[in-house]
Amino acid sequence: MTQRLNAKRWRHWHRWLALLVGLQMVLWSISGAYMVLFELPFIHGNHLVKPSHHSSIAQPTTEQFTAVVERFPRATQITLTSLWLNEQPQAVYHITRRGKTQLLDAQTMQPIALTADAIRAIAKRTYALGDAPLAQLTLLTENAPNEISPSLLPVWQANFADSGSTSLYFSATTGELVSKRHTYWRGFDIMWMLHIMDYDTRSDIQNNLLRAVIIGNALFMFTGVLLIIVTIFRRQAVRGRS
Repeated sequence: MTQRLNAKRWRHWHRWLALLVGLQMVLWSISGAYMVLFELPFIHGNHLVKPSHHSSIAQPTTEQFTAVVERFPRATQITLTSLWLNEQPQAVYHITRRGKTQLLDAQTMQPIALTADAIRAIAKRTYALGDAPLAQLTLLTENAPNEISPSLLPVWQANFADSGSTSLYFSATTGELVSKRHTYWRGFDIMWMLHIMDYDTRSDIQNNLLRAVIIGNALFMFTGVLLIIVTIFRRQAVRGRS
């Protein structure tokens, strides 16, 4: 009689645990399958942009570079690169000081303020999936969308009218591509959220909710094993009496 009561109690707990953790186990399976199905380079959107080929630019003379250093003595980093401006690659300096970067024309030594037209030209030249039109170009200075880090602001968001709802994000200061997003990345982000059960920041893989479900899943398996053992012993006892 006691054995029957114990089996009934364990079966009761097993069913409740199955109800509590079963749905999450299904979500783990679905989200895991999605994340395995698509390769990370595709999810990262590498196919959305053309390979970066910096045009050869004339290296500054010692005198020119010295002039830049003297003009910005507190700069922590000075980088010479090229940027697509006025329908051609143009040599520019990235001057970093006090945690901020300034764009400087390498020829005239004048600051460059990137306009919407300049970013539009850069975005069209960067986009790699054919002739899909640039549907919207928006300057974001605050309230970053959930798909990018607020630390990237200010940025230009370039939305293309393609099947993947591509969004390219460019630094409003330097014109550099800082992020790429598309439908499958957004789907991956949702699946990742469901997988790690962090419905806030989608980045904490050690949150308490996930730990609770993992413990519940372990208890579910433990009670299942106990039920198997109890069932086996019960059958053996019945056979022994018969």
